[in-house]
Amino acid sequence: MRDAVRSEILKARSGFWMLAVFAYALLMPALLLANAPKSTVDVKAVDAATGTHLLLGFLAACPVAAMFLGCWLVTREYYYKSVVRTVLANRRADVYLGKLVAGAAGGLAVGIVGAAGWAVIVTLVLRADTRSFAMDARTWQMLAGCVAACTLAGPWGVAVGWIVPNYYVGTGIAILLPLGVELPLLLNYPDVARFLPATALAGIIRTPIDGVLPPALGFLVYLPVLAAASWLGWVLFRRREVR
Repeated sequence: MRDAVRSEILKARSGFWMLAVFAYALLMPALLLANAPKSTVDVKAVDAATGTHLLLGFLAACPVAAMFLGCWLVTREYYYKSVVRTVLANRRADVYLGKLVAGAAGGLAVGIVGAAGWAVIVTLVLRADTRSFAMDARTWQMLAGCVAACTLAGPWGVAVGWIVPNYYVGTGIAILLPLGVELPLLLNYPDVARFLPATALAGIIRTPIDGVLPPALGFLVYLPVLAAASWLGWVLFRRREVR
């Protein structure tokens, strides 16, 4: 088991993929901020603390990068047809659990880089509007929530990869489901969206959007969803014919 985990973590950090994921973790909040209505992100109209929390709310996009990373850990094995070698070298249970742990470790790294990098960007944005970055208790909670949410998002991406091992389809689900389905639902039907994975993670981050669950409830909603997806991924992985 230990060797499988070590092997999967080494795979996750090999090459330039992790750098691309780190960049993606910062790019997604930036794109959402750039496309947000000006009236909703007017930090000049609020105090420094409120402006800081408002901009940090875009950290809700960081777990999507962790989901992508987790999914990629699995789907690339099928894309490059190396899954047979991986399974032959380790027990199936070790491979499965190893990737879940590697997904969590990768998500942790994404969360740390995303939270720290976005805090710097928010500081620059606030400074441009003659506002200061408010490092209060709520700010620390949001930054820590981002790290926790990304750590939990990595295994979700792994589970999606085991359920849908096709690289393009799995990646599309990991990235497009949160942004293309959950985000519109959150803006229009928050009572439905709050029970979906990425929106529950946004609750853990304390994203200041109406309809998002508080952190504890977000965690309680997300955990059984993650467990169900992981169980389904394991069942399909065991039944799937490895070619």
